[in-house]
Amino acid sequence: MGEIQQQDTYQQNKTWKVENTGIDLVPEVERTGSPMQLFWIWCAANIGILGIVYGAIIVSFGLSFIQSVLAAVVGVASFSLVGYTSFAGQTGRTSTLTLSRTIFGLQGNIAPTAFSWFNLIGWEAVNVITGTMTLAALFEALGFSASTTLTTVCLLLFAGLTIIVSLLGQNTLFMMQSWFSKIFGTMTLIVAVYILFDTPWAQVLSMPSGNWLTGFLPAVSVIAAGTGIGWTIAGADYSRYQSPTTSRNHLFYAVVGGACLPLVLLMLAGILLSSQLPDLASSANPIALIGTVLPPWMSVPYLLAATAGIVTIAVLSLYSASLNLLTIGIKVPQSVAVAIDAILMLGVSIYVLFVSGDFLTPFISFLIFCGVFLAAWAAMFILDYLWLRQHHGYNTAALFGLDGKNQGVRWVPLFCWALGALSGLMVTKTGFIDGPLAKGIFASSSLGIFISFGISLVTYALFLMIKPQEKQL
Repeated sequence: MGEIQQQDTYQQNKTWKVENTGIDLVPEVERTGSPMQLFWIWCAANIGILGIVYGAIIVSFGLSFIQSVLAAVVGVASFSLVGYTSFAGQTGRTSTLTLSRTIFGLQGNIAPTAFSWFNLIGWEAVNVITGTMTLAALFEALGFSASTTLTTVCLLLFAGLTIIVSLLGQNTLFMMQSWFSKIFGTMTLIVAVYILFDTPWAQVLSMPSGNWLTGFLPAVSVIAAGTGIGWTIAGADYSRYQSPTTSRNHLFYAVVGGACLPLVLLMLAGILLSSQLPDLASSANPIALIGTVLPPWMSVPYLLAATAGIVTIAVLSLYSASLNLLTIGIKVPQSVAVAIDAILMLGVSIYVLFVSGDFLTPFISFLIFCGVFLAAWAAMFILDYLWLRQHHGYNTAALFGLDGKNQGVRWVPLFCWALGALSGLMVTKTGFIDGPLAKGIFASSSLGIFISFGISLVTYALFLMIKPQEKQL
């Protein structure tokens, strides 16, 4: 009993302090996490208003109501990948891309880690842009006029709050995620019920069916890239604090359930809203457009809760990006790494909000481009864990280059990752990089994500079959 009280006191004292654990192994005294904490953290990470926009994006591929709902469910099922990377965090006690060193070597791991860092910087910017738009929509609902000044103030308020919370670290995140999930989840449920009864169902059910190859698969690819595949690189960042006695089944269901339940609900709302707002998926500010269909008594509290919810999503991206910067080899405290990432995030956000003025087009291109690289890495990381690490664990000396055997580049695994990613790009149109083989059935199918995953999975499996000594690393 005394030990439990001591752990509770320890957690309370850590909640409001700046975290500097970085990528070091989590001390045993701090491994007190529970599956319910992971449920709330992944629920809050996916309960943002952007999920409604995802639903509108699905409909924009010309799908029927049934096809759209099916695409949403299949797309978010990709979060099962995050469940497996979470297993690795519980086993290895450090961040996701640090564990990836056992596959590529310390120097070889710089390439996938740098790309993961780039992806998370992009997500930070996406979340800050979304949060700024949501906060601006809230002020407009309160009677303020839309202006550059209003957008600037909202950007400073939202980005500042995100940076402050990121500096406080895991314990603050666990506390905030639980409360924001409950508050915003309740508001989301109320809005979803309102939309359900306000939907012109005859119009929704009469939506014509789209092509399964050129409509359904691209929709699934975009959703998978923006949800499960996009978050695989962060799974272990939060599960590394889990108790070693936590059941793997409970951990998996907490991660997948926490993410999928709000996402499916929000995307359903977006699919239904598209019947009333046909321009939702192409709007320069889709967040403000969503607020126009809600009565004032509902839109103000909903947008307020949504703003708070997006803070926690942005914090997750910023927190994981700072860990990746440390994994690359930047020798600074985690708080400094957060500050570096924050500056880059603000630069991208300012460009999109004040220069380009277009949010969704570059957002979809960003998802598809990053998706092929992340899918290839996820295939190898999960296979490596299931084949080797779940039985033999991670070699701490190899993770941190202490044994002299894993400090360089492991060329064959790096080739497997690059081969899968480049193969996916060859058949993918991202909007700014179009693969030379993105023709015929590949012209608009977005099959590149699945191809990159499959090729890296198969080639790395062949490597492991002929190199059984890999378990020593």
